[in-house]
Amino acid sequence: SYHNLVRYLTASGKSEEALETCLFVLKKLGVEISPNANAESLLTEAISVKEIIRNSHIHNLLDLPKMEDFDKMAAMTFLNTAVLCSYETNEFTFFFVICRMVKLSVRHGLCSISAVAFSLYGALLTCPILADFEEAYKMGRLALRAIDILDAFMFKHQVFLFFYGSIALCKDPLQASVPKLLEGYKAGFALGDMESVTAYLQLYAGMAVWGCGDKLTRAGEIVRLHAKRMLQHKQVVSCKNILIHLQQATELIGLNEDVYSTFFNISEEEFFHQEMNCRGAHTMKLILHTCRMYLAVMRGNMELAAREYESNGAEYQGGIRFIGTITRVFLAGLVGFFVARKQTSDVEKWIHVGVRSMDTMKSWTKDSSWNYEHRLFLLEAEYYFFKGDKHEHLASAKYKQSIAAAKKHKFKNDEGLAAQKAAVFHRHYNRKKEALTNFQHAKACYESWGAEGLVKEIEIKIASLSQ
Repeated sequence: SYHNLVRYLTASGKSEEALETCLFVLKKLGVEISPNANAESLLTEAISVKEIIRNSHIHNLLDLPKMEDFDKMAAMTFLNTAVLCSYETNEFTFFFVICRMVKLSVRHGLCSISAVAFSLYGALLTCPILADFEEAYKMGRLALRAIDILDAFMFKHQVFLFFYGSIALCKDPLQASVPKLLEGYKAGFALGDMESVTAYLQLYAGMAVWGCGDKLTRAGEIVRLHAKRMLQHKQVVSCKNILIHLQQATELIGLNEDVYSTFFNISEEEFFHQEMNCRGAHTMKLILHTCRMYLAVMRGNMELAAREYESNGAEYQGGIRFIGTITRVFLAGLVGFFVARKQTSDVEKWIHVGVRSMDTMKSWTKDSSWNYEHRLFLLEAEYYFFKGDKHEHLASAKYKQSIAAAKKHKFKNDEGLAAQKAAVFHRHYNRKKEALTNFQHAKACYESWGAEGLVKEIEIKIASLSQ
């Protein structure tokens, strides 16, 4: 059947072919989606969906009649199948697929996949182009209720994926999503939905490391275990995507291991030379750039982080608010202000990068100070550091606020980073004692997190200041 063909193509890493097949079948079923969608057409489509939902009222959506048209039910099945392969290959098509799922549900009645449609639409509303976080959260909570009401237990793992992987991050503490992601992963694995399983593992790894949702050693063990499981089930593409996160965790922990060699008996350089030249490697490239940039920032190598941003900077501000998007926005801001402070050319360009990230973080903080306040304070500190001596006292105060907020909200990684950045700031102004105190604070945070690789690098900086 076409459905099995699409799943085979997706599992084989042929996402573009899988999407083409889905669009072909959907056209036969009377649902046409242009492969040439753009931001303007998406905005028009999204506005029309918002209008449909507004007219139906969110709290009344689950009272709609059941879907009876078999062609429409088949279309919902293929739209749901098209979600992950379109996310990998064509972001705008991915967004259109979501909008059509919602339209079919509201106009032609509800089915079990409508629960997934509502969670997807909620996640879509977290994108910068729409940025309706209140509505996103309402749609997400509606999708969770729909699991019971629409008897959608078979799709619970997909609803969890987009609620706990994206929507919940608008309001709820990030750490609360981590166990839910593992719960959804287990449900997806039991059903054999390997596409969703891969997405779960990527989100878990991202939250465990970038969001400090778990101890590094535990996160590394879990990701390694499930990477092996993917390989045992011949899900090679899935395994390769997860290995990027595992290599990052391994380096932060301080282990001298090339996980690509461990799993595939080839070097990291050979691995990426092979993979990055493949069609449909967009997600893998984005994960790789984010991991490399994160490692560079945490190690204090901002020049390397800037080069990583330059090679993929266009991807750093948009998309659904997954943990990767949050991390890229934050890292871009840190890089922007650093480069603006160090360079005499292109200052306006880099300040724009920094300010745009700072503004985004400010808008997110309004709905969840727990998840974003400490990062906003750090971006503001770096901004005032860039502004120079007249703003020195403001920068110093913001570093302290960032450290305190990260500690209060249990983000050990970001507490350590804020202390490390504060140390660099004080060292710049020849305040050796303050710099040393902050480096020692950063070291203690990294030890608590389990990042022994970072501890060793901080110890070198402490030793140089202690001479």
